Amino acid sequence: MVLAQAAGRRDTAAIAADISKLWTRAAGTPVDSRFGQPVRQCDPLALEVHPAIQIGRSLPPLPPYVERRHDHELAKVVNEASSGRSRIAMLVGASSTGKTRACWEAIQRLPAQWRVWHPFDPTRPDAADQHLAQVAGHTVVWFNEAQHYLLTPDPRLGERVAARLRTLLRDPARGPVLILGTIWPYYWDALTGPPPANDLDLHAQARELLIGADITVPDVWAPDEVRQLAAASDERLRDAVENAEAGRITQYLAGVPELMQRYRNAPPSVRAVLTAAIDARRLGHPLALPHELLARAAPSYLADVEWNQLADDWWQEALAYTAKPCHGIAGPLIRIRPRPTERSATSLTCYRLADYLQQRGAAERASIFPPAGFWDAVAISVSDPVTLRSFGDHAERRGRYRRAAALYQLAVQGGDNEARWTLAALRERAGDQAGAAALRQGGTTTAADEAGELSASAELRERAGDLPGAIVLYRQAADRGDAQSWDKLVSLLEQTSDANGALAAALRAADQGQTSALKVLAITRDRLGDLAGSEQVARLAADRGDATIFTTLGAIRERLGDMSSARDLYQRGADHGDAYALWCLSELLRRTGLRDEAERLQQAIDSGTPSALMTLAALREQMGDWSAARQLYQRASDRGSVAALLSLAALHERDGDLDAAEKRYQQAIEQGDVTGLWSLAGLRHQSGNLVGAIDMYRRAADHGITAALISLAELAEEQGDRVQATNWAQLATDQGDSDGLAMLIRLRHRAGDHAGAARMERFGLEDDGSPAAHLE
Repeated sequence: MVLAQAAGRRDTAAIAADISKLWTRAAGTPVDSRFGQPVRQCDPLALEVHPAIQIGRSLPPLPPYVERRHDHELAKVVNEASSGRSRIAMLVGASSTGKTRACWEAIQRLPAQWRVWHPFDPTRPDAADQHLAQVAGHTVVWFNEAQHYLLTPDPRLGERVAARLRTLLRDPARGPVLILGTIWPYYWDALTGPPPANDLDLHAQARELLIGADITVPDVWAPDEVRQLAAASDERLRDAVENAEAGRITQYLAGVPELMQRYRNAPPSVRAVLTAAIDARRLGHPLALPHELLARAAPSYLADVEWNQLADDWWQEALAYTAKPCHGIAGPLIRIRPRPTERSATSLTCYRLADYLQQRGAAERASIFPPAGFWDAVAISVSDPVTLRSFGDHAERRGRYRRAAALYQLAVQGGDNEARWTLAALRERAGDQAGAAALRQGGTTTAADEAGELSASAELRERAGDLPGAIVLYRQAADRGDAQSWDKLVSLLEQTSDANGALAAALRAADQGQTSALKVLAITRDRLGDLAGSEQVARLAADRGDATIFTTLGAIRERLGDMSSARDLYQRGADHGDAYALWCLSELLRRTGLRDEAERLQQAIDSGTPSALMTLAALREQMGDWSAARQLYQRASDRGSVAALLSLAALHERDGDLDAAEKRYQQAIEQGDVTGLWSLAGLRHQSGNLVGAIDMYRRAADHGITAALISLAELAEEQGDRVQATNWAQLATDQGDSDGLAMLIRLRHRAGDHAGAARMERFGLEDDGSPAAHLE
C-alpha cells in the first residue's frame, strides 16, 4: 500500500531506488535462526491450550489460573532449567485435566531469552526427528500429546525421536533446554512399562527418556483447591464449582459435558460419523482422519431404517453439526485446515476428533467390534502400510484373523516388511505352510534380524570358549543395532585384557545412547581390582547422563568393607543428581555414627518429589528393606502419589494385613486410580469374599481392565455358568485381550465342541464372534 501511494506522487526511478535501499537494509539485519518463538510472544491457544467455555458475557479465552499440587512440582523443574540445567517434565493425566494449561503457566516464569518450539509440520514426529538436532540452548521443546511423537505407528520413528531428546538433554553445549510434554496414562504405561517377555523391546529409548520425568495431574480437584475457586472473580470458575461432577473442574471448563451431550443426543447420521471416527482412532489411525474413510465407514453404523430415511445432503449436514462450537470451544469433529504458510503432508481433506470424545468414546466402545463396513472402508481408504499393519494388529488381537490377514496383505503390498512376517505366522497357524514359506522367502532380512542372529552365534562361541570369535560376532551385532551386544562385547574385551578396546567400545555405545556399556565396564574393572580405572569410567558415564554407576560401585565397596571409598562414591553420585545415592550416603553415615550429617541429608531426601521418593522406595523394596520402603512410600503418598498408596497396599498384603491393604486400595480408588479396583478384587477373591470380588471385578472391567473380564469368566465357569463365562471371555476378546480368545477355545473344548475350538484356534473369529471357517 505504501508503494502504491508513493507511485501516485513520485517517478518509478525514485521508487526503485527506495526498494533497493530496503532490500539492502534487510540483508544486513541479523536473523535469529533459533527454533520457536520468544516465550513472551507465544499464544497459549496456538500451543493447544484448550479455551474455556463461554457463558453469558464475552470473557477471555482462559480464566484466571489456580495453582494445584502438581504445579509446585512442575515449578521446581522449570526453575532448575532457568538456572542452567537441562530438564524434562511429562505431565501424565487424562484428557481435559489441565495438563497443557499447567505447562503454559509454568513457562511464564522463564527469562525473556527463552523460546518455545512446537514441532508439528509436516507431522509431529517427522518434524521432531528432522529438526531436534538443530535445537539450541534456552529452548522449550513443546511436546503436547507426547504419544504422537513417541508412540508412532512405526516404532522406529518414535525411538529416533526419543534418542534425539536424550542426546539433547545430556549435551551441555546445547543447554539448557526444557522438554515439556503431556500424555494420557494409557500411553504413558505403553511407553514406560516393561517389554513383553521374550519379545522385541520397541520403546527402550522412550522408557529411558521418560522414567522419573512424570508429574501426575489428577482427574479430580482436591477439596481445598475447589474452595479457592468459589471466591474467584471469573463467573466460569464459580459456575464450575456449582455444576462440575465430582470435582472434575477442568473437564467442565473445557466444555466436556456439552461435548458429550451433543454426541449422545446427536441425530443418527451425526452419531454414525462420530462413532466411525472414534473407532478409527482407537484401532490405530493417526490423528488426521481422512474424509474418504469416514464417508465410507459411517453408513455401516446406521440401521436400514435410519439409512433409508436420510436426506440427500445428510453428509454435509452431519459435518456442519460436528463442526459447530460448544460453548466457545471447538466442535466434536473439525476439519484440519492448514495455514497458507504451512506445508501440508497430504492434499487430502482430514478431520480431527476432540480429545475427550476420543477418550470417553474409546472407553465406552472398548468391548464393541466395529461393523464389517468399517473394516471394508479401512481396506479401501487407507494406503499407509504402517497404519494398515496397526489396524491389522488390532484385528488380530481381537481374534479376527481373517480381517487381520487382509489388512496385513495390503501392508505387504505397500512395502511393509514387518507385516509380511506377521502374515506368514498367521498363515502358518491356519495350516497354509506353503503360503507362509512364500511370504518369508519374498521378504527382506532387516538389520535387527541380522543382529539377533549374530548375537545368538556369539553366545554359542562364548560358551564354547572361543572368546576372540565371540568378540568379533558381538561387535558385528552391536554395529547392527543390538543394544545388549555392546554390554557383552565390553565385558569380554576387558576380561581378555584389551582395556583400550573395551573403553573405546563402551564410549561408542554411550554415544549411541547405550550408557549401560560404561556401567558394565566400570563394574568389571572394579571386580578385577582396577579401582582407579573403574572410577574413571564412572565419571565418563556421569558426564553422559548416567550417574547411577557411582551408587553401584559404592555398594560394592561397602560390601568389601571400604567405607571411605563407598562414602566418596555415594557423594559423587549425589552430586550428579542421583537421589538413591543420596539415600545410600545417608544410611552409610547413620551406620558409621555420623548422625548429624545423616540427618542433614535426610532432610534433603525428605524434600524430594513424589517420583523420586517412589524410586527410592522401590529400590529399598528390591533390597528387602521393607521398613524403609514403607516409610518412603508413605512420604510419597503424603505428597499426593496415588501409586504410593497401591505400593503400600501391596506391602500390607505381603505382611498378611488384609484389612490395612483394603483400606489403602480404597484410598487409591477414591483418588481416581482404577487399578486399585483390580487389586482390591484380587484381595477379596483371595480372602474368599466372592460377592465382593465379583463386584470389584465388574467395576474394574467397566474401567477397561480386561484381566478382570477373564477373572469373571473363570468365576462363572467355576459356578457352572458356561454361557456367562463365554460372554465375559468374548468381551475380553473384543477388547483385544488374547487371553479371552484362549478361554473361548478352552470353553468350546469343555463343552465338547472340539471342531469349533479347532477352527477358532486356526482361523480365529468372524466379525460376529462365531468360529471362522477359513482365513480368506
